[in-house]
Amino acid sequence: MTPRHRFPIYGTLGIILLFVMQISLFASGMNIAPQFPWEEITGWATPVCWWSYICIIDAWLYRRKGASLLTTGRRLLTLQCILSVVFWCLFEAYNRLLPGWRYINLDPNLNIRFLGYALAFATIMPGMFLTTELLQTYNILAHVRLKPIRCTATGLDLSILTGLLCCTAPVFMPEPTRGYLWAFIWVGWILLLEPFNYRRGLPSLYRDWATGNWSRTAQLMLAGAICGLLWEFWNYWAFTKWEYTFLPAGSLAAKYFEMPWVGFLGFLPFALEYFVMFHFLSSFYTQEDKLGL
Repeated sequence: MTPRHRFPIYGTLGIILLFVMQISLFASGMNIAPQFPWEEITGWATPVCWWSYICIIDAWLYRRKGASLLTTGRRLLTLQCILSVVFWCLFEAYNRLLPGWRYINLDPNLNIRFLGYALAFATIMPGMFLTTELLQTYNILAHVRLKPIRCTATGLDLSILTGLLCCTAPVFMPEPTRGYLWAFIWVGWILLLEPFNYRRGLPSLYRDWATGNWSRTAQLMLAGAICGLLWEFWNYWAFTKWEYTFLPAGSLAAKYFEMPWVGFLGFLPFALEYFVMFHFLSSFYTQEDKLGL
């Protein structure tokens, strides 16, 4: 596939805006011109960086394919943004019971605060899915094959039961250990919902695995890792940011910016989880494979 289409203006604006925010983050982190109110800019680092990123990747996809969310798929983008906020609010609810992170330097005005939440949370799903789509246009990990895994009725039922336990049991564990049980949440929703997607004929990771095709799984996981690196990188010098309360001991405490490396592994199934949850809920709206990943 060779580029044949113009690079949309919104992609150029995204590059400029991301550059300006990146300079502001570095200036703030290095205490350059301390008299300048950098925090008023970097307080919006997460939504600005991620919407800029989305515009850039979307523009590059249009450049390569002649179609993208912002040009030909705005209804799909709207759906992704809505579900992205809904799904992350679910994980925020878990965070109340399984303390994993906290936000600092939030705006005291609740209207502005919730606007920031919405703008930031809405970028999670399109950010990961656009990254996956970009990887696919370059055929990265497009030929990952493993031994097929047979999906039986018993196996699917066991997956549902295991997923239900993973999604519910951690919140009933003793309080000091709950924060260390996030791995069960990140895989639990996959195990719980994938059998329904498989049985209903929806896009399904289990169906991929049954044929030995792990390409989509690998691409989603790589996209989750890329986005995870960027989330933590842009968050580190931001004024309004998150900090992790999940702090493993010993060598496991080594960090990539704010994120302990052992916790970073959660970004890999996180992308799979959003893929599974998207298809499960969007299927009540349409049976069409709207993502096309």
